[in-house]
Amino acid sequence: MRFHLDPPRAAGPVGLGMPMRAAQEVLRNLDGYRPPAPGAPVHGTLTHYDTGLSISVGPDGSGRVGAVEIWRPRTGVTVLFREIPVFDLTADELTDALRRITRVEATEDGGLTAPDLLLAFWRSGVPDDPDDEDGRYFESVLVAAPGYYDTPADRFAAASGPDGGDPAAGGKGGQPALFEP
Repeated sequence: MRFHLDPPRAAGPVGLGMPMRAAQEVLRNLDGYRPPAPGAPVHGTLTHYDTGLSISVGPDGSGRVGAVEIWRPRTGVTVLFREIPVFDLTADELTDALRRITRVEATEDGGLTAPDLLLAFWRSGVPDDPDDEDGRYFESVLVAAPGYYDTPADRFAAASGPDGGDPAAGGKGGQPALFEP
């Protein structure tokens, strides 16, 4: 299975801006979906799969998908951004690959953001030495819709701007397949 990250439009089969209920239905219908065990706590927007992949969708202010976070699978799934396998490269290799195409910012906790693309990568720690495996790879990637990181003041300024604050303004070209079973 292959997931293509296409910020700020989609993460695999989940489109940013789609109704939350529709996104949850799409995720429950993917191969390998593991329903919660009877009696287990349910985390409303988090889905798990046999491959170890986990996906969470977060709502925007209108109840539509505002962000999708994908956690590193154990096997059988490749998550790609522009043909870059984001979980197959070490954090350093991925950082270098992204720097060749966009501006990136390292976070204090060892994460990475590509603010112009609305992509963010997270890991639980940074390796202490070159032989340390902990933290060598990013553990999740978040794809966000425009406005996800805005403060209330930013949203007000956008709404009163010359384009009327329409985040969908702009052309739409051909769309590649974002999910390949």
